[in-house]
Amino acid sequence: MMTTTRPTTPRHQASHRPVSIPHSFLAETIAEIGSMAELQVSLAAFRLAGELGSEETPIAERTILRDLALRNALRRDGAISDPDVRILQGLELAVGRGTLLRFRATTGSRETYWYYLNTPVNRATVDAMQRGALPAPAIIWEGKAAPSVSIDPPNAFQLYEQNIGPLTPLIADQISRAVEDYPGDWIEDAIGEAVNYNRRSWRYVLRILENWQAMGRRDEDR
Repeated sequence: MMTTTRPTTPRHQASHRPVSIPHSFLAETIAEIGSMAELQVSLAAFRLAGELGSEETPIAERTILRDLALRNALRRDGAISDPDVRILQGLELAVGRGTLLRFRATTGSRETYWYYLNTPVNRATVDAMQRGALPAPAIIWEGKAAPSVSIDPPNAFQLYEQNIGPLTPLIADQISRAVEDYPGDWIEDAIGEAVNYNRRSWRYVLRILENWQAMGRRDEDR
């Protein structure tokens, strides 16, 4: 079921075009979101999908990063680079929560990242593209060569939910900080170690990361 709302925009950008937002997002998901970046990115994705055609249209990561309304919403203290960082953090959170589905399109040595609204139809579409049963839509092609498509590996937020527990706003905020401070593979490996030792808590994961940062990883030279 979809609920139709109208976006709030400055008068000079005002539009009467409706935006379709899943009822489940408004009734359930939005109450769990504690990050303004995640909320703004999620709402922008619904809007952009509509502007591009429908909820079954993939959205390029570069399109999201360049979206002026989103950048203005997330800009802080006049820092030029700040919107980029916050948009990418919001995307990570939205993918981890399952609002968005991210996939990678590869043409030769070039990789681009794309997002679908995470619906059953779009999940089936990406699965079919990965298997070669469905051609990639023209919008993601780079030149005349058809790209190969693959689901982006689970991020830290997804791995936490899959292996440790629910992604609460507090935990999501702590993971966001860790993503800024540590390499992504460190966070993934630390979650794996916590699971192996049956110490399923973010506090334990963070302790592993802090130890690695202070003492180095013994497996880095392998």
